[in-house]
Amino acid sequence: QERVLRIAYRNEQGEASERHIWPFALAYFERVRVVLAWCELREDFRSFRTDRILDFADAGRRYRRRRAVLLKEWKTAQGISPET
Repeated sequence: QERVLRIAYRNEQGEASERHIWPFALAYFERVRVVLAWCELREDFRSFRTDRILDFADAGRRYRRRRAVLLKEWKTAQGISPET
């Protein structure tokens, strides 16, 4: 639905923060799942481990860019071919 989420998140050092993110993908690795998202606080792409998300809620607004555009921009930033 391309909705901005407010998340309460705990990083690797145990520090809590609140973020507003634009999630565009869910990735599965051997032992963890991560949400790939645009982070408004950092003004950059970030990944958030799902096991470190303490709480989340709809922030009441939509993304400013389409999910497909975010995924393409993330791939370019990671050096991944957009066709992949």
